[in-house]
This record gives sequence, C-alpha cells and structure tokens, in this order.
Amino acid sequence: MVNGRQIASARVWLGISQSELAKASKVATRTIALFETGGRVPHHRTLKALVDCLEAMGVEFLMDDDDAAVGVGIRVRRPQLHPSISSAREEKTEEGGLAKIRKRKSAEEEG
Repeated sequence: MVNGRQIASARVWLGISQSELAKASKVATRTIALFETGGRVPHHRTLKALVDCLEAMGVEFLMDDDDAAVGVGIRVRRPQLHPSISSAREEKTEEGGLAKIRKRKSAEEEG
C-alpha cells in the first residue's frame, strides 16, 4: 500500500497541484490533502484511483519487500501529464493571454 508521502512526492515531482490530481483521478481534493498529511487513509478503491492515475503519468511506487504497508519512495519514468491536466493548463494559458491582450488594448486606447 502506498502512503501519503509517496503520493505527495509523486505529485510534486510531476509539478501538479492537489486539485489537478483530484480532477484527473476523480478523488476529492480534501481526501488527497488529508492522506498526504497523515490525517486519513482512504478506501482501497480511492487509493487505487490515485495510484492508477499517477502511474499513468509515469510514476512507479517503490515498496519495502519486508513490509508492503511501508512505502519507501517513487521513481518517475517518462513523465507525461494526464490529458485533463494538460488541457486545463492550455485553457488557462489561453485565457491569460487573452487577458493580457485586452489589457494592452485598453491601455493603448487610454493613452
């Protein structure tokens, strides 16, 4: 079983937020936050959703052979963001670009 520190490490290494992981894995942001801080261990199906999502993005969870409940780390091979994260970031970038253009046009009209 993975632990919260492994999930947090994988997420940070991939450069994604808790909310981005929540959207991609369909797990509540609060559940991820509580698990990462040791406040709660999610149901098996929730853990599976998180692990499957992160593994699809290139994360490999390293486990202790003597104690499967103790995770020891992660390894990332060929990192690739989940499609929902990539598209959300592209939309945000496009919106930010449009806002800059509007702001520049407004300033030109005033000046």
